Parts: sequence; C-alpha cells; structure tokens
Amino acid sequence: MKHQERDKVEIVPYKKVWLEQFEIAKRCLLTALGDICVCIDHIGSTSIPNMPAKDRIDIQVGVSEISPAICDTINQRTSKLNLPNAHMSQDHLPPNESCLADWRKIYLQGVTDQWSFKANIHIRKVGAKNFNYALLFRDYLSIDDDTAKCYAFFKQTLASRIPDDRDLYSQLKDPVCDLIMISARRWKDKTK
Repeated sequence: MKHQERDKVEIVPYKKVWLEQFEIAKRCLLTALGDICVCIDHIGSTSIPNMPAKDRIDIQVGVSEISPAICDTINQRTSKLNLPNAHMSQDHLPPNESCLADWRKIYLQGVTDQWSFKANIHIRKVGAKNFNYALLFRDYLSIDDDTAKCYAFFKQTLASRIPDDRDLYSQLKDPVCDLIMISARRWKDKTK
C-alpha cells in the first residue's frame, strides 16, 4: 500500500476547474467500480462555490456496505486506473458518537496517471452517519455565506501556522466542522 503523500497544507482560492476535475474522476470511477457504486458525490471544500481549499478534490463514493471484502473488490476494480490501494479507515468521531461502525470507511488517495489532479476518495455506506455528514456539511456551507467565510478564514489561518503538519491540521479542523454541523442540522430540520 502506498502512503499518502505529505505535501504542504496550502489553501488556495476557489477554482472553477474543480467541478470539471470532479466530473473526470467520477466518470473514471463509475466505469471502474460498476455495480458496486451506488452514487458518487463531490464533497469537501472544493465542492462549495467560492470556498478556498486545498487543491485536492474530495470525492464520496456511496456503496451498500463497508467491509474488507468490499475493499478488496474496490482494489481489484480500481487497479485499471493505476490508483494506490484503498484501505479500511474511519472518520473522526464527533462528540456524543460512540458507534464506530457508523464512521467506518474505505479510503484511497486519488493520485493516478488517469487524471492530472489530486483527489481524496472516501468510500462510505450510503445512509451511514459519516456519509450524511459529508453531504450536509457541503450543502449547508453552500447556502450560508457567513459561516462559509468564517470557515475559510479559519482554514487559511490554520494552514499558514502549521503548513507541514497535515495530521495536526486535520485534528484541529475536525472540531470546527463539528461546530458547523450543529447549525447545519438545525438548518436541515427547519427545511424539512
């Protein structure tokens, strides 16, 4: 298994090309994964209009289950794309969450000669808490400009202070995302 490349944490201004890059990766992944794939969504900061972000496309692939067997199948199918091997992983646990199964995922770094950009591919069970978290986070920041601007400022400041520590960057960013999700859930409840 190849390890994730450890380049600097750099937040760049929004790029319209990110939407096109997602579509390229989506087509390749749909072809490679076939019937194992339920859906593919553009998530993370590159999916949010005008949001500064790391120049790396976050992709969520929805599948019907997360297991070592599914991970092996994904590796067999994505080998055609020359992607690094996927591996079993887990998202961070937000406060008041204790069921690890709700936060399991399969992860692979989407670096390949099939496309000219970097991507993070998060494979999650459709309907699982981590699957829904990623979509709600994206949707909420897409409609709440004030929160999106504050989040962008936080990420830019954090990246400027610890550009060489990707793990710490993520650890410090996760609780901020959890705080944003409190408002996101309230917004979702009001719009039902």
